[in-house]
Amino acid sequence: MTNILSIPGVKVSQKDYHQIIIRGNGLEKFNNTIEEKTSIKPPSKNLEVKYDLNYIFAKNSFDQWSLVCLEKQSDKEMLRLISAMNANEKILASDYSNTLYFEFTGKNKDHYLSKLTHFDLRPKRFPVSTVAQTLIARIDCCLYHLQDKYLLTCHSSFEDYFKDRLQDAINL
Repeated sequence: MTNILSIPGVKVSQKDYHQIIIRGNGLEKFNNTIEEKTSIKPPSKNLEVKYDLNYIFAKNSFDQWSLVCLEKQSDKEMLRLISAMNANEKILASDYSNTLYFEFTGKNKDHYLSKLTHFDLRPKRFPVSTVAQTLIARIDCCLYHLQDKYLLTCHSSFEDYFKDRLQDAINL
């Protein structure tokens, strides 16, 4: 974890996670395999998020899920997990390594994040345990709304640009 920003009411830190993109049908055999390998039940509704201490699991569309591994794992462990999932012919799991993770916490997190996006962060429009695919600082991102924080993911090629835009939002 790297602290990117810490001002009164908001803290942004960069996390070192791994992500797997999973394609499948979401039926019983699919669900059983995923739950057996991760101990977390796949979300069934689009844009729903389930999470525990080890994983954040989101349903991005009718046949695609994102599994973010919160525990530090070696490349070998990640390949083992992906291979175990791919042993089921109903699943296609792929490593999605070139991803950045920024965690927003604090009582003013919505205020600063809303300076970077037109996305509606109000709880009635973006409830806890959901994910959104949106533009933040003109970057295509996924935004996970967890209990008391947001986790923002984007491609690693945008790292410097995003950090600059974050600094601009603070100076506004």
